[in-house]
Amino acid sequence: MFFQKLFTPYKINQCEIKNRFVVPAMVTNLCDEDGNITEAFIKYHEAKARGGFGLIITEDYGVNPHGVGYKNCIRLYDDSQVPANRRLTDTVHMYGAKMFAQVFHPGRQTSSAVNGGVRPVASAKIPDAFNREIPHELTVPEIHELVGEFANTARLMKKSGFDGIELHLAHGYLLAGFLSTRQNRRTDEYGGCFENRIRIVEEIYHAMRAEVGDDFPLTARVSLTEDTVDGRQMQETMMIVKYLEKLGFNGLNLSNGEYTSYAPELISSTFTAKGYNVENAKRVHDFVNIPTIVANGINDPAMAETVLEQDACDFVGMARASLADPDMPRKAARGQLGNINYCIRCLQGCEGSLLEGNHVRCLVNPELGHETEYTFDEVTSPKSVLVIGGGPAGMEAAIAATRRGHSVTLWEQASELGGEFISAIYPPAKGEYANYLVFLKHQMTALNINVVLNQSANVDNVRAFGADKIIVATGGDPNKPNLKGIDAENIHFANDVLLGKEPIEGEIVVVGGGEVGTETAMYLADAERGHITILEMTDDIDAGLLRTVPTKRFFRDHEVTVVTHAKVKEFRDNEVIVDHRGVEEVISADQIVLAMGYHADNELLTALQAELSNVVAVGDVVEPTNALEASTSGFKAGYYA
Repeated sequence: MFFQKLFTPYKINQCEIKNRFVVPAMVTNLCDEDGNITEAFIKYHEAKARGGFGLIITEDYGVNPHGVGYKNCIRLYDDSQVPANRRLTDTVHMYGAKMFAQVFHPGRQTSSAVNGGVRPVASAKIPDAFNREIPHELTVPEIHELVGEFANTARLMKKSGFDGIELHLAHGYLLAGFLSTRQNRRTDEYGGCFENRIRIVEEIYHAMRAEVGDDFPLTARVSLTEDTVDGRQMQETMMIVKYLEKLGFNGLNLSNGEYTSYAPELISSTFTAKGYNVENAKRVHDFVNIPTIVANGINDPAMAETVLEQDACDFVGMARASLADPDMPRKAARGQLGNINYCIRCLQGCEGSLLEGNHVRCLVNPELGHETEYTFDEVTSPKSVLVIGGGPAGMEAAIAATRRGHSVTLWEQASELGGEFISAIYPPAKGEYANYLVFLKHQMTALNINVVLNQSANVDNVRAFGADKIIVATGGDPNKPNLKGIDAENIHFANDVLLGKEPIEGEIVVVGGGEVGTETAMYLADAERGHITILEMTDDIDAGLLRTVPTKRFFRDHEVTVVTHAKVKEFRDNEVIVDHRGVEEVISADQIVLAMGYHADNELLTALQAELSNVVAVGDVVEPTNALEASTSGFKAGYYA
C-alpha cells in the first residue's frame, strides 16, 4: 500500500484509532442557539465518519450556558443533554471511527452579544482586539467554580459515549490566556511564574481525571507559538508540553496562533505555507513520549503520509480538507487521488459564512452543512436538462442533476470549461484554486455529462433542444464605466491581463482596490512589469477575508502604491484624472487596468424567460457575487432540476 503509515492503527491511551486521519475541531454553527445538538450537526459528522476518518474531534463545548464564543456554540453541562450527544457518538461509531469532544471556555474572545448578555471573563482585564469588551477578571472562588464545571462536563462527555476529551489550551481562549504572559497579569496564585500560570490547567486536569478514570483519553490542544509582540514562543511551549505529559495528558494536538497573531497561521490560507506547523511539531514530538497530532494547511494524503514518515507526529489533522471532501480517506485507500475534492484554502465558506452568523459552508463542496437536505434519492421521473454556461455554477448544476438521475447537456460558448474562475487561479497565492476546476472537470467526465464547447445559445436553438429544464449560468461581464477616454488602446480589463491576453508593462494604474483589482496588481508586481498604482474610491482596499493583511504586506515588499479616496473622472493619453479627497490630480499611466466590478450577463436569460417557463438562473447571471454563491446556487438548481 502506498500509504503505509496513514492506514496503520494507533492508540491514544487505551483507545485504538483505525488510521491517522483526524478531523480537528472546527466551528460549524449547526447547533441551535441554546447549544443543543441538531440533526444537521449529526449528519455533518456522520459524513466524515462514513468517509473513513479515524478520529473526529468535535468543535468546542461550553461548560456552562454563558461560556460560549459564538452563536450556536455547543454546550454540555446538564444530564438532559446526554441523549442527543449519545445519538451523535453512536452514529459516528457505526463506521468504526472514534470521537473526542473538545471542551473549552472562550475567555475574553467572545462578547456579551453571543454570550447571553454576560460580560466576557479572563485571567486579567485586558480586552481582545476583535471583541473589544473589557473582560471581568476571574476571582479565585470563580476559578474554583469553573474547575468544577469542567469536571462536570467531562463526566457528561464520558456518559455520552465520547471516546476521549480534548482540553482547549490554544488560540488565545481562557486557559491559553492563563498560560501566557500576553494575557495573564495576575499577582495571586494563578499569575506570575510558570507554576502559577499553569495551576488552573492542573486543577482542571485532576478534576476531569477523577470523573473519567485513568484509561479514558485526556488530550490537550496547544498553540506552538502565539506570533504576537509578547506572545509565547517555542522554548516556553516546550516547558508546557513536557509539564502536560508529566501531569498525565495522553496526547497533544499541536496548532498555532491566536486571534491577534501577526500572520494568518491560526487559520491556514493560501498565503500560509502548507504544513506550516510541521517543523515545530516535530520538535515537540521528539521531546515527549505521548502521541501528537499536527494540523495547518495539510490537505493532501500524500503530504500527510510524508509528515508521518518524517516522524513529525503520530496523527495528521486535516480540518478544512475534511470539509471539502469528507470521503478523502476512503478515496486515498483506493488510490483515487485524482478523485479527491481538494480544499483550496479560500476560507470563503468555512470562515466567511461563520463571520456572517451563518452555518459552515464550502466553496468546493456545496453539500457541506446541507447533509440533511441533499440525500441524493434518485428521482422518479428523470428529465432532460440543458445547462447554459460552463463556469463553476454551470458545472455544479450539471453534476448535481446528473447524480440525481437526469440526462444533462451543458453548452459553453468558450473553447474550455471554467468561465471567469479560470482567471482566478493566476494571481500569486491562488495556484491551489486550479484544483477546483480540475475536480469539476473530472466529475463531468466521470459522470459522462454531454459537454458541447464553442456553443452559443439563443432562444431558437434552446427551444429547439427541447429540454424539460433549462439552467442558465452565463455569469457576468466586467463593468466599463461611461467615462471620457474609456476606449483608449491602453485600457484593459483585469481578466484579460490575468489570462495573458494583453501583456502590459511600464507605469501601470489599476482602477479598483477590491479582490480582482488587488490580485491583478499582485500578478503584475510579481512579474515585475513595472511600477503599479492602485486607485480605490473607498478608504481602504479589500482583498477578501484574511487576505487583505498579507496583500498589504506584499504591496509593501513590491513597492505597489495604493491611493484611496480616489475617484476616476476621465482618461487621457497616458494619464488618469482623479478626484483625490476633493482635489483633482493627474496620475501617469502607460497602461490602465479596469477592475471596477461586474454586472450580470442576463440578456439571454431575459429573452428565455420571456418565451419559456422552465428556466432557472444561477450564479452571477442573477447578481454578481462570488464563487461561493455561484457554486451553491448552481448545485441547488441542479439538485432540484
